[in-house]
Amino acid sequence: MKTHSNQATPKYLGYVYQVLIAIEQCLDPKTKKNQTIWIECYGDVYDGSIGTEVKHHVDQSYLTDNSPDFWKTLKNLITEDISGIEEFVLHTTADIKPNSIYDGWDDLTKTKKYKRLKDHVPAETVADFYDKTITNFPRKNLLPILDKLTIKSSQLSVKEKWEELKENRLLTYIPKEFREDALDWIYGYVNKRAIEDCRYWRIKINDFDSDRQISLNKFTDDQIPFPAINKEKVDSIDRDFRFVNEMKKLEFRNSRVERAISDFLRAGQSRIKLLSYEPTTLAETLDEYDATILECVESKKDYWAEQLETNEIGSEKAVKFSKDLYNESINKQELIKIPDVKDTSLYYQKGRMHHNVNEKLFSWEFIGEDLK
Repeated sequence: MKTHSNQATPKYLGYVYQVLIAIEQCLDPKTKKNQTIWIECYGDVYDGSIGTEVKHHVDQSYLTDNSPDFWKTLKNLITEDISGIEEFVLHTTADIKPNSIYDGWDDLTKTKKYKRLKDHVPAETVADFYDKTITNFPRKNLLPILDKLTIKSSQLSVKEKWEELKENRLLTYIPKEFREDALDWIYGYVNKRAIEDCRYWRIKINDFDSDRQISLNKFTDDQIPFPAINKEKVDSIDRDFRFVNEMKKLEFRNSRVERAISDFLRAGQSRIKLLSYEPTTLAETLDEYDATILECVESKKDYWAEQLETNEIGSEKAVKFSKDLYNESINKQELIKIPDVKDTSLYYQKGRMHHNVNEKLFSWEFIGEDLK
């Protein structure tokens, strides 16, 4: 089957890149206490004195003389009040070719910048921007703007920027195997600020530093931090798992089944993540954990089996006992923690119980063999 390209992905990566640039500024040693990093205000990122317009390109590209990236940025600058901004940066992954009107841009005076733009004959694609910024805009008003406008070209791609941030000096105290998760936390933290206040997306540095230090401390303990997986990261729609079929046979409600699928999938992803930390030692530990919770539910099943007669197998009483066994195991069992792992989530225990059923190591149903 032919694979179709996802045209939305490059645009989304541009948004991701914008957030990474904001994170970079939050982690910058030049950023001071009481400072605020704004996103989508005076450009894509604004630190109170410098505004930054961020442009990310998936493939190699060039900031051409007729590049909309530049001309749109300039048009935005003349329509906004930037009197309080000391500098405005066009941050782009695109390269600048020699002899381009942007070649050596930052070393030019404002009058030389203006002359280059004025002498340029625009293509039709940017003619409207050219007219608004050059032809129909007063030179005396444009010169102060050009004086503030700088260009950072040939910047790292989104993937390279992510890798660079993991090596930021404020994260080097975290063991390398956990830095990906630490940066994941920071990325989520920045995004959540937009949810809290969609009209004023900002990162207050005092809060950021405090929350970062507290939340990332878990990655520096002797114990391995449990890699929690959010519910939103798994798709709990009905699937043909063995444990799901058993639950349906026992007539559990759909909401219970969906919750079980979610726990099962999240536990599986957490296990994969844990194994990426310590593939040798943790593999045995996690297998022993599965065996421990298997013994736990088996002992509970033995208790209920003692109250059944052979001729009651398959009866309403047996079905009720199966559901009681399930509820007692899933909802009432005290959390069993993974050895050497900090803050084991309850969904992991539940998910691995479902895993044991899925692997035919256990069944919630009672059969004659259970009564012997």
